[in-house]
Amino acid sequence: MGKNILLYPAALILFLQITFAGSGNNFEYKISLKLKEKKTTNIFYNDKINKNNFTRIKFLEKKNSIYQNTYPQSSEPLKIKKQSKVSPLKMTILGVLAAGVFTGFHIYYANTWWKDQRDYFKFAADGYYARNIDKVSHIYTANVFTVATSAAYEWAGVKPSKALLYGALTSLAYETYIEINDGFAPIWGFDWGDMGANIFGAVYPFLQKAAKPLRHINFKWSFKPRWLKSKISTSQDDLLDDYTNMTFWLSVNPMIALPETVTKAKLYPNFLALAIGMSIKNASHVTGSSNAKVEWILSLDWDVNQLPGKSDFMKKLKKILNFYHFPAPAVKISPEGVWYGLYF
Repeated sequence: MGKNILLYPAALILFLQITFAGSGNNFEYKISLKLKEKKTTNIFYNDKINKNNFTRIKFLEKKNSIYQNTYPQSSEPLKIKKQSKVSPLKMTILGVLAAGVFTGFHIYYANTWWKDQRDYFKFAADGYYARNIDKVSHIYTANVFTVATSAAYEWAGVKPSKALLYGALTSLAYETYIEINDGFAPIWGFDWGDMGANIFGAVYPFLQKAAKPLRHINFKWSFKPRWLKSKISTSQDDLLDDYTNMTFWLSVNPMIALPETVTKAKLYPNFLALAIGMSIKNASHVTGSSNAKVEWILSLDWDVNQLPGKSDFMKKLKKILNFYHFPAPAVKISPEGVWYGLYF
């Protein structure tokens, strides 16, 4: 009964509207009743990622207005940052190993470079005996120490950016320690040229990080097989200062200059580089170097960084191995003539 009473006023109002509309206006009045339904629409962004990671957005259609939740839209895949947490145990292991290596090298130097009676501290340029190839050696050594120690710091949980900084500081501290002790040695001296080479070698990884083309330019080292054999015999020169059996290289990957159309199409083997090497003959800080002769070598080189292996471990391993120039075809130019073959 209550429902019927509510219908009477509605019917009366409807009757009056139709009557007045028909008498005052010549248009057709239509009433349409339409049942509106709430529609739910799912919108998914970033169809490249896993379905469980989709962001669902619901909106309601009503009178041509859309009410929707707002979320940041991105077509890029989500990146998960690697969390770095320093491990006290690993740092302790590194400390013990570093102390052992430092002590070992100090004992070695004390019985070779610094075995004579210590003198007063002095400055001296001591590169002539090796025709300044020792400066290249300082660049290379500081570079290797920076990269190797930074990898060790990362292993212990230090953030990569800080690990590289700590590696450079560790390398410079060690090289400076050696240079200061050279200053007290009778036949040596603190050489600012050596110190400048140390700084450049330690900073070079930062330059490679800042300027990508420099990543295709690397310092390398190699030694001749007789290097170790001569040390076992009666050679007077110490193991680490025998430049006559070592070669230092500057390796350049042509990828640095090739156009993008070539590199993207992989028309050039990206692991193949060119290297120019520097060595010396008849040089010794013990017997003299009046007859020393510099030799230049042009060689193919293998850019180990470009070889397969994308894991974090493989990247670090390849970076360390890339400091060595593996045997390759080469041409050697010296005052004695030109030689070609497989160069170690």
